[in-house]
Amino acid sequence: VAEGTGISASFLSTVEKGKSDITVSRLMRLVHWFGVSIADLVQEPNRSPVQVVRADERRSVRLADERLSIQMLSADGNHAMMPVINTYDEGGGMADPTTHDGEEFVHVLDGHVELTVGRAEPIVLGPGDSAYYRSDVPHSFRNAGRGMARFLGVTTPPNL
Repeated sequence: VAEGTGISASFLSTVEKGKSDITVSRLMRLVHWFGVSIADLVQEPNRSPVQVVRADERRSVRLADERLSIQMLSADGNHAMMPVINTYDEGGGMADPTTHDGEEFVHVLDGHVELTVGRAEPIVLGPGDSAYYRSDVPHSFRNAGRGMARFLGVTTPPNL
């Protein structure tokens, strides 16, 4: 796994033992290497023709080092897209840019989110603002304001 992801075996060991948290970019490398999505890690597959995820039943992943919570809005990752709600605590942000196949759409619900795509200048998005971009270009987010920042993100294909 270390060789295939470029993440050191010693670091992977500390994460496995619960002694260290993992960044979004490293988590993305792991799920890509294993051929799964984050949704697959935290949700049971739902075989119903209509999948409903109740607000109080959302599953989530907390990445403490980046002060980020990701809530899954679909029952599993076996679809053409994956919707999530990302919540960054004040001062939170991705440690490293990430890349993955496909496209991504974000829509800010609360607060201010700084989006950096490629080498372009960072863009600050406020409530009601949206952005759409190719996700194979390095991109990152950070909370650009006071308090919490929250946005809806939709990735296709679902490789988050």
